[in-house]
Amino acid sequence: MPNSEARNPRSITFLAYVLWSFPLTYILLLGAFYNLPFTRIAGLFFSFAHIFHSIIAIATGFALYRMKPYAWHFFVFNAVLMFAEQFYVAYRYAENHVVEIPLVFMNLVILGSLLLVKLELRVPYFNPKIAWWEVDPRYKISVPVQMTSSDHLYKGDVMDISASGCFIKTKDPLKVDQVIQVKFSLFDHKFDCRGRVVWRTDTGVTHPKGIGLKFIDLEKPTQQTLKDTVKKLKNLSKKYQSLRAEQKATNFEKKVQALITERKS
Repeated sequence: MPNSEARNPRSITFLAYVLWSFPLTYILLLGAFYNLPFTRIAGLFFSFAHIFHSIIAIATGFALYRMKPYAWHFFVFNAVLMFAEQFYVAYRYAENHVVEIPLVFMNLVILGSLLLVKLELRVPYFNPKIAWWEVDPRYKISVPVQMTSSDHLYKGDVMDISASGCFIKTKDPLKVDQVIQVKFSLFDHKFDCRGRVVWRTDTGVTHPKGIGLKFIDLEKPTQQTLKDTVKKLKNLSKKYQSLRAEQKATNFEKKVQALITERKS
């Protein structure tokens, strides 16, 4: 299954297209909102600042379209440039009598796009190294899994899972951005999910050799079953931690009692 079959959220794809058209559309919007004359628009278009900003915007568009981990940093930097440019153009070149209304409107649009990207990528502010599915609570398991891609069959083990993705231990040569179909069973439920490889590890130092998979295009019944399964794992994890805490407390009490007995003797 070719990488091109991976489907990004429509909003992210739309933003990528908008950023690709940035060099022309943004400068025209500035001219329209702040009533700039054509000569001023042309001057801004060929300025070093706009050329630099356009390169950043296009690079950000490609990063978003490919759902790269550094896309968030690029998008934040691009938004900061837009904020600065809005105030600079509004108060230096605008020929409107009232620049506050278009200025507030444009900045609200920029803030809205930041919020949208944050929600879609599910990445904490300024921390894009965390995989998008890793912000959901994950629970360690060891379940055999079958993976298929382009009529090739791979095998591995699901080592941890969340409602939006999982880590699969495997030595098979799966690549980042590759879309695969995975089949596994958990709590008498059989899952057949489509996912995209968002990262992989080959060293086996910090993680076993394997891939981080983000589930995509899940049907609602499958999503609900997966959420219920993760909830069961959460309850089991809480019970296990409670038992461990009780065991530690019991062992501690035994050690204290042994010390008291030793002192008395």
